Amino acid sequence: MTNTYPEKKNLYRLPYSMNDNPIGWIEATDICNIKCKGCYRLVMGEGHKPVQQIKDEILFLKKWRNCDNISLAGGEPILHPDIKEIVSFIVGLKMKVVILTNGLALNDKILKEMKEVGLLGFSFHIDITQTRPEFKKKKLHSELELNDMRLGYAKMLKKYNFYSHFGITVTPENLHEVPELIRWAKDNILLINGISLIIYRGLPVMPGVRYFAKGEEVEMEIGKLGYTVSQEEYEKINVRAQDVYAVIKKHFPDYEAMGYLGGTADHTSFKWLWGSLFVNTKGKTFGALGRKTLELAQAVYHFTHGTYLVYPNKRIGKTVFLMSIFDPLVRKAFWKFIKYCLINPLRFFYPMKSLGIGMVQAPDLLENGKIDMCDDCPDMCVFEGKLVNSCRLDECRIFGDLLTIQVEDEIAKKKRESLQESEMI
Repeated sequence: MTNTYPEKKNLYRLPYSMNDNPIGWIEATDICNIKCKGCYRLVMGEGHKPVQQIKDEILFLKKWRNCDNISLAGGEPILHPDIKEIVSFIVGLKMKVVILTNGLALNDKILKEMKEVGLLGFSFHIDITQTRPEFKKKKLHSELELNDMRLGYAKMLKKYNFYSHFGITVTPENLHEVPELIRWAKDNILLINGISLIIYRGLPVMPGVRYFAKGEEVEMEIGKLGYTVSQEEYEKINVRAQDVYAVIKKHFPDYEAMGYLGGTADHTSFKWLWGSLFVNTKGKTFGALGRKTLELAQAVYHFTHGTYLVYPNKRIGKTVFLMSIFDPLVRKAFWKFIKYCLINPLRFFYPMKSLGIGMVQAPDLLENGKIDMCDDCPDMCVFEGKLVNSCRLDECRIFGDLLTIQVEDEIAKKKRESLQESEMI
């Protein structure tokens, strides 16, 4: 695709660790009302997790993760009959709560109940790869066609002043549409807090790739895990975080990344890459937050709250320009804003906020058989009294442990050639 990389020296390496991490991940259910390409979770008949088990996992995460937020996921967590009690329990422990949802089961009754118990907000996954019932009525061909649906959900949340976040699975087919999603969010800045771009990944089922669990070889087939794919599909998976970054920068030069998490096995990878855009209500962009602002925010929040910060629930607006003293990127945005206001002083009074734009590159199988994970992964959950990466939880559910992989030399060579070809495009 491209060799464009953000410079790590210009980014803040997020200070997370396994035992001091702002996010705890709870799988409330494996029941879902739609299917998404690249979903990590299989419906295995376990159904809704008992409330007491969920509470025990929350307490485990609070004790051993020191969480600022609990992300309720699934499956579709809104379908859990005790979702109100679960949210209330988390808030009672003085942690934030965000529900990850496809939105299909969301209605005013649920929103009112969630507001009553103190939910911070929702993170929606809405993209063209899903099997949503609305898609049966007409054939859809682009992410742009879903923006009216996204806007409807954003307006629902605005009525109750919820945090509003939207994400898509990024594939080679829709990578070019990422700027349109950001443009939509920018044009509706008072309704949207952030965008997540989850890069599609998979593990291949093909000759020369062998899977092991607990030291024993296991038979693998396509679809045995939500992310086990055919050789043909696997060879198409070549989008990386730096490719998404490059596409965003091309269309929004003011955008910049400010923080990252690297990989556990590949020193060149960006597993989590966070950035932002300053946007006013007229859709004008001015710049981005820099690493100095993120570093100070995390340090001060940890000093005052005892945890690292995620999902900020206060919008600081133009007061962030005070960081111009320390942060070169904010200083650059400030001068652009001043020039903009000098043309028409009334522009100073247009509301402004920061649009968070983050990308996550899921696990990668390297040519030596190692799996490159997110270093100090934020989205860890509890399985049998241990912390495991939520994106690989199904390996534990099916095989009792995380898989190890052996890759023959010929397969490694083909994958290397595929990546080299993609970089030449």
